[in-house]
Amino acid sequence: MAPILAALTLMLGACGKREPSGVGALAADASLKQVATAMDRKDYALALVLLQPALQGRPNDPLVLNLKGAILTKTKDYDGALACYETALKSSPAFFAARYNIGALMALRRQWEPAIAYYKDLLRAQPNNELVQYKLLLLLLMRDSDAGLQGRLFPPGITSNTPAWYFAAAARAYKEGQPREAAKYIDVARSVFGDQTTIFQEELDESGLATAKK
Repeated sequence: MAPILAALTLMLGACGKREPSGVGALAADASLKQVATAMDRKDYALALVLLQPALQGRPNDPLVLNLKGAILTKTKDYDGALACYETALKSSPAFFAARYNIGALMALRRQWEPAIAYYKDLLRAQPNNELVQYKLLLLLLMRDSDAGLQGRLFPPGITSNTPAWYFAAAARAYKEGQPREAAKYIDVARSVFGDQTTIFQEELDESGLATAKK
């Protein structure tokens, strides 16, 4: 899915309203770790069951609400997922993961123009956020839209501090029908950034650029 949510699952110290240390808090922490394992196994029905202690212990925690939205996204319950993301933002308006995932839902629903407009707005609010830049570039490439903006996102020769530049170059190579060239960029990114590439790879896979026929 929305990839960012899975990566944030284990950030137990992320923003949100947390209950004091105690049995309930420990149960919620254990719940989140178990959910992450279930999601890795793609057992989303089990993940929802395992999430219940965290939902009960931290009903207003945006991390927990976002995670429920992530699971529902995986099961294609997009309305339910959107409600979770919106509730997370009511609890913590600055919570990035939920805001990002709302745009991802638009793309999953093939609402291409609203999704592009949404991420353009998000980029204006967070101009240095390379994940937002990358997501927007993928959408523009998929739709053959706004060539001028495409050219300004991760231009050649200006690398970044995240895997984003390398994956942006890979996405462009796939778009041009050059999968071997794309694989080279991805291999370099993995060798330099390791697990940090997961979100970028998942977004690339979800875009369909790597499998699109030329």
